[in-house]
Amino acid sequence: MNKYQKLFISQAEENLNRMLSSNAHTDERTVYRMLHSIKGTSGTIGLQDWYEVSVRLLEEFQEDGERIFTNEELQAQLGDLGLLLQSSRAALPSNAAAAGEQAETGGSKGSKEAERQPPGSASSALSSLRKAMTKRNSTQDSADMTSLEETSGEGLKTSEEAQNVKGSALAEEEKVSEGTVLLLDDDLGLLALLKDELESRGFTVFATPRFDKAVEWFYEMRPDCAILDVLMPEQSGFELMERLRELCERYMIPVVLMTAKTDDATRLRAYESGVDDFLTKPLNLDEFIIRIRRLIRRRHRLTGQLLLDQTTGAYGMAFLERELTRQLGLLGDSSEPLAIASVQLEGLRRLNERTGYREGDRLMKAFSDHVRRKLRPHDIWARDRANRFFLLQPGIGEVQSSAFLQKILLEEDLLELLDSNEVSVVYGLEEVRPGMSRQLALAGAVRSLEAKLAQSAVGSEQETPNEPASRQLRLALIDDDGLIRMILERQLQSLEEEYALEIRSFSDGEEFLSDPWHVGGAHYLLILDRMMPRMNGMEVLSRLRSGEYDPVYTVLMLTGISDERGIAEAIRAGTDDYMTKPFSMVELEARVRRLLGKVGTAL
Repeated sequence: MNKYQKLFISQAEENLNRMLSSNAHTDERTVYRMLHSIKGTSGTIGLQDWYEVSVRLLEEFQEDGERIFTNEELQAQLGDLGLLLQSSRAALPSNAAAAGEQAETGGSKGSKEAERQPPGSASSALSSLRKAMTKRNSTQDSADMTSLEETSGEGLKTSEEAQNVKGSALAEEEKVSEGTVLLLDDDLGLLALLKDELESRGFTVFATPRFDKAVEWFYEMRPDCAILDVLMPEQSGFELMERLRELCERYMIPVVLMTAKTDDATRLRAYESGVDDFLTKPLNLDEFIIRIRRLIRRRHRLTGQLLLDQTTGAYGMAFLERELTRQLGLLGDSSEPLAIASVQLEGLRRLNERTGYREGDRLMKAFSDHVRRKLRPHDIWARDRANRFFLLQPGIGEVQSSAFLQKILLEEDLLELLDSNEVSVVYGLEEVRPGMSRQLALAGAVRSLEAKLAQSAVGSEQETPNEPASRQLRLALIDDDGLIRMILERQLQSLEEEYALEIRSFSDGEEFLSDPWHVGGAHYLLILDRMMPRMNGMEVLSRLRSGEYDPVYTVLMLTGISDERGIAEAIRAGTDDYMTKPFSMVELEARVRRLLGKVGTAL
């Protein structure tokens, strides 16, 4: 039984446990959604018996039904699912060992209680499955940590080997991503499967079961493709599609809807709503990857032919990069200087949170229009995905470019526009020199910008100590194993200069939350181990997502490879990504880089 099947079973167990608990009352629509989800996922991950039972049970419930069921009524109607849970428990590798252990000791209190329950009942199956999985997860977590210590420690014994690891990480980063995918599905088993499958094929994936998180990521990440489930507890994929239609059309972002429903009415409604493709569950994973890749490549071809950003009228980054490469080639034959500036609207994220993303887009367009009207004929003004602007100015150096920008930014009509929206402009400059690469020139401008933002944050903190400072980027390594912390810190040390990043490590969640370093308005990326003493990773994540803290934390959760419950809990609680141990240090660095890119959109 693979990890996706175990995650699926864990989720089915939790759903049934909730519906069959004492005095529970469940509406018909909730039961239908659960069975619909089981049907769609079980066939995709190879659980044919679950698929067949769910297809049969779906005939007894209506999508828009109004009935309310007691736990006794559902126990009678969903009894076959309880039998499937019981047989699934028997398939777990640790079950035989657990059974033998109970036989030797004469059985535990839990096993005696199970004996008193009717054979094949959902309650018995849930209880047995929970014990088997808990024992297995506990054993596996220890083995996973040992494996990680051995593989990671050996990989960093000598400086030569360390350089090889770093070189491999850079090679990994240089690979061109197939594209960025936003994935929304409330079935955690399918969500994990599709995320892993897409990432194994070179895609960057942001996956969530939460509707609000999907909307946030859609606006912040501008994905190359959005894959949405039709039936969701909060809102359907159709409703989300309607909400995002304008943005999808503006940025030519293809949308794919998934469902286990195969009726013509659902398919026709999907195409009428503007979706680019419609996939029915169970999914053929090879076909799924091909269709997603085809949509993204088509988008890349179309956007590559467009010179202008559709929101602001600025050039796209592809055009800027081509022009910068051309100008770099001319530097050796000319004594003329070349300057590039990175420009950012400070406070744009707060404006979006306060008034909605449309207001932020309108402000960016007004700001961009103002700057473009003042440009010289050979200046290039462009915008990237992180909502930063870049200004490339041939023929002038850093000092002249700064004076040029200052004159524009101090004009009264622009100041009035920015002040009314509580937004300011911060920029950083890099004078490009012969021999520089395009990447170094752009990175230099961004580093200069981040340094200005950090100075602004310090000044803001001194002037208004009761208000959080902003514009700092911090990476926290939270793990109770000192060796793991040392290895991670050493591996990620090279990112400090590249991202103007501050890295610290903590032995557990309590130490992190009690340290004043983690407050003050900075933006954080947390590499957070789930299993720790005192305060574990799940407690930290729950605290950070409770509303008690500002939404400035991006979390990468580390879990055991067989920790299906941990993965499910982390996804529900709002982790941004997760990795299972043991993992490749090269893959870890690549994922951290991607998440730092996401954090950068919040700065």
